[in-house]
Amino acid sequence: MQRNYFIVVLIFFIFFVISFLTNIIGPLVPEVIKGFSVSKGMAGLLNFSFFIAYGVMSVPAGMLTEKYREKKVITAAFAMATAGALLFSFFHRLEFI
Repeated sequence: MQRNYFIVVLIFFIFFVISFLTNIIGPLVPEVIKGFSVSKGMAGLLNFSFFIAYGVMSVPAGMLTEKYREKKVITAAFAMATAGALLFSFFHRLEFI
């Protein structure tokens, strides 16, 4: 069986991005508290929300993977994450609250 190094590098990159996003929020909490005037409890919920999302989305993601296969689901997930990040960068104020 021939090894596909592109897939191995892609999987390493995906794990790096997920770990980076999860771990970068901790040092940002003091800035979030100061910049958005939220309590420590609400800022702590920001960290916890990633783990809530993992728990809630694990079953639907597995069902989508069985139905549409891995490549399509991963591509759609990264497209949605990119769109969400762009929306936050364009509309970075909390005017809707």
